[in-house]
Amino acid sequence: MANNKDFEKDFKLPDTKALSEAYTEYLDSVTFGGKPIGEEKKKPEAVSMAKVDETEKSSTVHDEIVEKIVRKNKALSHSIWTDEPVLKPKKSVWLNTDDDNEETLKKVEKKAEKVENSQSVQKAQEKNAEEKASDNEVIIPFSKEKNHINGTKKEISVAVSADGTVKKLPNKKNFVLKIPDSYYREYDAAAQDKGPVIAGKRVEIIDKRSPEKKPENAQKPSRVEATINVRVPVQKEQEPVRKAEKKAEPKSEPKPDPVEKEESDAKAEEAYRKGIEKAKKRREEREKAKKNNIHELEFNVINSVVCLLIVFGVFAALLVMKRESGFIQSENRNLATFPKFSLSSYFDGDFTSGITEYFTDTVPNREKLKSFCSDFTNMLGIKLNDTVITGDFKTVEKEELDQDKIAKTTTVTAFTGSRTTTTADTKTTDTSTTTKKTTESEKVVDVPDNLDDGQWEGDVIVSGKGENVRAMGAYYGTFENGDKYANTINKWKADLGDSVNVYNMSIPTSAAYYMPNNLKDAVSDQKDNIDNIAAGLNGIINTDVYDALAEHTKEYIYSRTDHHWQPLGAYYAAQVFADQSGIDFPDLDTYDKWEIGGFVGTMYAYSNYNSELKKYPDKFIYYKPDNNDDLTVKYYDTEFKNPVESTLFFDYAEGVNCYSAILNVDQEIAEIDTGVDNGRVLVVFKDSFGNALIPFFTHGFSKIYVCDFRYFDINAIDFCKEVGCTDLLFAISLTSCSTPSKVDCLNNIRIQ
Repeated sequence: MANNKDFEKDFKLPDTKALSEAYTEYLDSVTFGGKPIGEEKKKPEAVSMAKVDETEKSSTVHDEIVEKIVRKNKALSHSIWTDEPVLKPKKSVWLNTDDDNEETLKKVEKKAEKVENSQSVQKAQEKNAEEKASDNEVIIPFSKEKNHINGTKKEISVAVSADGTVKKLPNKKNFVLKIPDSYYREYDAAAQDKGPVIAGKRVEIIDKRSPEKKPENAQKPSRVEATINVRVPVQKEQEPVRKAEKKAEPKSEPKPDPVEKEESDAKAEEAYRKGIEKAKKRREEREKAKKNNIHELEFNVINSVVCLLIVFGVFAALLVMKRESGFIQSENRNLATFPKFSLSSYFDGDFTSGITEYFTDTVPNREKLKSFCSDFTNMLGIKLNDTVITGDFKTVEKEELDQDKIAKTTTVTAFTGSRTTTTADTKTTDTSTTTKKTTESEKVVDVPDNLDDGQWEGDVIVSGKGENVRAMGAYYGTFENGDKYANTINKWKADLGDSVNVYNMSIPTSAAYYMPNNLKDAVSDQKDNIDNIAAGLNGIINTDVYDALAEHTKEYIYSRTDHHWQPLGAYYAAQVFADQSGIDFPDLDTYDKWEIGGFVGTMYAYSNYNSELKKYPDKFIYYKPDNNDDLTVKYYDTEFKNPVESTLFFDYAEGVNCYSAILNVDQEIAEIDTGVDNGRVLVVFKDSFGNALIPFFTHGFSKIYVCDFRYFDINAIDFCKEVGCTDLLFAISLTSCSTPSKVDCLNNIRIQ
C-alpha cells in the first residue's frame, strides 16, 4: 500500500507521532461517569495485539502512553468531539483505577526485566523463524469484524504477550479507530512509506475505504476504519496454533507471468466461445426436436386416418364386390358356399363358423390376391441363387447302404406261360361274393382320412427361371421306412403265393434329377432308398426305373408345376416293366399324341402360388394307344360295385386336373378289357403316379384292374384271387413308399 502512487495521492497515511497523539486523545476523551479511575475494579493484565519486540525503547513508549491516558482520564469528563455529555460508559477493558495504576506499572517493569533476560533466546528464535519466513509466518489481523469462517477466508484475532505467549482475543475486544478528517490533511507524506511503530514493531496500515467514496470537502469528522496487521513469527512450541493459523490464512497466489496470463486469457476466450457454440447447438437441437415432434405428430395423425380409411374401404369392398364361387382350378376343389340357417346349426355354432369360412374362402379376385401374396412371401423366403425355398427347410443325415444286404438280393424272374384262370372271367361284374375280412394275426391300423399326394414330407423348392422354372418337394425318406414298406409287400407276396408275379416299382420324384446341386446333400438320396427297398424284397421283382429315367432328364419326363411325372416319363418306366414281365411293348411312334396347354399343377398351390410358375405353365402331353377304340373300360366304386362303362381318356380335363385326363379320378376301381388273348390279368395298386403307366400296358395283358390303395375298401388279397390276378404291380411314388401312414394303409387293405 505504501508504494502505490495513486493511493498516496488520494490518501495520506499519518506518521507515528501523530497517530500516537490521536490515539491518546481518543482514549483520554472516554469518561467513566464522573467516577475516578481508582474506583473501577482491577483491570485485566494488559495484552499486546502483536508479538512485542522486547527492546528498551518500546517499554519507554508504552509507559509514557499509559501515564498520559491516566492523567487525561482524570481531567476530562466530556468528549472532545461533541459538547454533549458522554453516556455513562462501562468499565474499560484496558485501564484500571488509580489504585491499580501503580500495580500495573510494576507489572510492566517486571515484564520488561523478563524481556531483557530472555532477549538473547528470542533473538535466536527470530533468526530461525526468518529462515523459514515463507512457511512459519502468519498475518494476525486486528479488525472490527468478529472471528469468522467465510468460504476459504478465516481470520483469527490473537494477542502476543510480553513473554511471547500467543493468546486468542475475545471478539468483543475488536474496536474501530475514530480519527478526524483534518488529521489526514496535516500528515507528513514522508511517514506514508514508513508506517507507525506499535509495541516496538513497524506495522502496515491498510485503508478499507474506497477511493471513489472518499469525501472531498468534509465539514464533519468522517469515520475511518483501519485494520492493523502485525507480522509475528510463529515459534515451534506453538505448533497447534501455527497449524490452525495456516488453515485460517488464505493461500497467497503468485503474480501471473504475462505469457501465462495471455495463454490463460486465450484459453478462457476459447472456452467461452465453445460454450456459446454448445449453447447455440443445444438450442438448435431443441428447436429441431420440437419441429420433428410436430412433424411426427402430423404424420401419425395422417397415418392413422389413412389406415382407418383403408380398413373401412376394404371392409366395404368385401361386402359390395362380387365374390368367387364354384370350382377353383388352382386348388382343385369347390369353394365354400353360404350356409343355410337353422336353429340347430345356429346354437351348435355350425352356422356362424360356416359364414366365416364362406367369407374367407370366396374373397373377390382370389387368384390375383394369391399371386400378390406369393410375390410378397418370396421376398421373405430363403433364396439360394435362383432357388427359392418356402416353409421350414430341414436337412438330413446321409445313410449308408448295407452292402451285405444288397449282395444277398436275388433276381426274380416273372412267369410268362399260360396259367389256369380263376372264375374271375365270368364274375368281373358280379362282386357280391367279395367281402371285407380281417385276419386274426394282424389288426387294422388307424390312418389319416386324407392320404392324397399333397401330403409331402418336405417343403417346396422352386428352382430356375422363365421356361425352366420348376417346383419340387424335398424328399426326406429313411431306410427304416423303406424297410417297413418292403416288409409290407412281402406279406402280399406270401398271401398270393408263387402263382402270382409280384412287381415293385418305387417311382422317383423330380427332385431326384432336378434338385439344385447346393441342396442335394440336404435331402435324402432317392437312389439309395430305392436300392434299400429292393434289398428287403422277398420273391418280388424289383422294377428299378431310376436309371432309365436318368437317361432322359433333358426330355419332358416330369412336370415343372406339378408333383407328377409326365406320360413320357411313364413310358420309359413302362418299358422297364415290359422287359421284366415279357409283354408286347409297341414303340412310342404308334401312339397318338395329345396335348393340353396352360397346365398349372399342384406345385403352384404348394409353393404358396409362386407367380413364376403361373407365368410359365406346363403342357400336359399324353399318348393314346392304337387299340384305344377296342378297349372296354368300366369304373366301379371303392367296394368294387356299381360299374359304369366309360373311356380310358378324358380329353376335357383342364387346369390343375390335367393329370386326370387319364383314368379320371382316383376314387374308383377301373377295369380295362383289352381284347388281348394271352390269359394274363394285371392288377395295379398305385397312387396317382400309376395312372400314366396304364395306356402303355394295353398290348400286354388281356385284362387290367387299376386300384388306388388309398381309396380301396375291400380285402385286396381276396380281390386279386377273385379277378384271376396273374401279375400284381405296386406302382407307387417313392414319397408314398417312405410315408409310414401310407405304408400302414397299404397293409390295412391286405387284411381288412
